Amino acid sequence: MRQFPGQPLPRPDAHSPVGGYNNPGLTNPLPPQSGLPITQWSQPPQPLNWTVPDAEGLDNDYTTVGYWYSPLFDLRPDIRGADGSGAPLGVPIWGSPGRKLWVQIDNLDFLVGNTRATQGLKVASREYASVWDPRDMKRITQVSDITADVAGGGSEQQPRSCLDFFPAGGAGPVRFWRIVVAFRREDRLTPPLYISAAFY
Repeated sequence: MRQFPGQPLPRPDAHSPVGGYNNPGLTNPLPPQSGLPITQWSQPPQPLNWTVPDAEGLDNDYTTVGYWYSPLFDLRPDIRGADGSGAPLGVPIWGSPGRKLWVQIDNLDFLVGNTRATQGLKVASREYASVWDPRDMKRITQVSDITADVAGGGSEQQPRSCLDFFPAGGAGPVRFWRIVVAFRREDRLTPPLYISAAFY
């Protein structure tokens, strides 16, 4: 006997995939996406860790290097692999076309003795991407010298700099993407620089 006559019995599976996830019977082509959220990722200021050149060998001409690594971004989380491919890894950025990764470097006017933090500093960036598998990230750009964007002030050096990076593909970005910024020095000075970042 039912405890509440007239009420529907509970369904064995209460999950109802609706909207952008509605794919009854695993049909193909998949239904169109609509109402996708726009998300952002952010990182509060973190100290730059100075070390020796990494195993990739792109910074071997320098004595001391500090690396800032972005997370691995999934710029097309709306893509659903009908064949089951495409591992769901990476920070999902919904609504990513046309958006940028912003990287802010603070404390550029710091003095180590009589040496300003930007004196002798060389800064480079490089991008990595994969169109199908986040475990197969490969470098897709040459090493770009961005020193002038960070340390171009000379004696009038500003205390901070803000860099912006468009993902590969621009308005239709590659699916998995990451950027690395290398702070290179030919000496052993390790000024306390701080990196914050956001993707929006």
